Amino acid sequence: MSIAFIACVEAGRLEPMGRLLFRSIRRSAGRFSSARIVAFNPRGGPPLSEETLSVCAELAVECVGENLNREHGDLPWSNKIYAGEWAERHLDEEFVVFLDSDSFICQEPRALELPAGFDAGARPVNRKRRGSSGPGDKREEFWQGIYRHCGVEQRPFLETAVSGEQIRAYWNAGLLAARREAGLFAAWRRDFETLVDAKHWLGPQSKRNLDQFALAATLARIGDRATVLDPRYNYPLPWRHELAEPLRSAPLEELVHVHYFGWFNMPGILSRLRPPLDPRSETVRFLTPFLPFEPIDESPTRGNKDNLVD
Repeated sequence: MSIAFIACVEAGRLEPMGRLLFRSIRRSAGRFSSARIVAFNPRGGPPLSEETLSVCAELAVECVGENLNREHGDLPWSNKIYAGEWAERHLDEEFVVFLDSDSFICQEPRALELPAGFDAGARPVNRKRRGSSGPGDKREEFWQGIYRHCGVEQRPFLETAVSGEQIRAYWNAGLLAARREAGLFAAWRRDFETLVDAKHWLGPQSKRNLDQFALAATLARIGDRATVLDPRYNYPLPWRHELAEPLRSAPLEELVHVHYFGWFNMPGILSRLRPPLDPRSETVRFLTPFLPFEPIDESPTRGNKDNLVD
């Protein structure tokens, strides 16, 4: 197989998410359903539960418990960077694909096997929020600082995934396909650590976006060798009702990779989404027995969405 899937699964709340993600790959990824999967516990924390280890053994998921994120353990969003760099060094597949644990695969992800001429594939952030629309924007100096600190000359734009705003290229780090030999995860680590050392963030809340600020620099550096994956990838389930048709009403079977941003903790979430999902859907029926993970009583249309990263 030319693809290796990697994800971060630490003990606790990420475990049921990881188990579901791995099951979805084996069930729905088509010719990639038997691809290598590696689960990382990058901060060397408590061991995974017996249930998770059993599922990983059943699904042939490799577990790496090495403490990779030694210096920035207070920034768990950086775990993916250190896991990806390890994968670049130790795996032999042509492509390393990082997936956030709160996501799942619906069908064969053909686009993750990047064509010649491309070294990375990802999706834009959903909204502008901490992005910049260019000269005159209140965030523009901050973004120019990202490029200066990281030594990036190219300063591209793209369109946000949900709101359709034109901004400096700002990518959602919940899905990244990278050509292993390009060394993009190692470059991402260098850019991330550069921004941390420079204390280049907008405020305490934006520190959780440092992985994506750094990724913006990393992918800007490679220019047009980074491709925007089509909107069936990293599909933002919480914003389903705000998407344009046909994405707004798309059955799960027509999507490829869905990012639910932790919403699977909500009781009855699959029946509460708008536009509604078909309860007869095979994917809905696959998901239902595993949900909710850790029940909380929150409305899927209220403020918790505002607390999500970009």
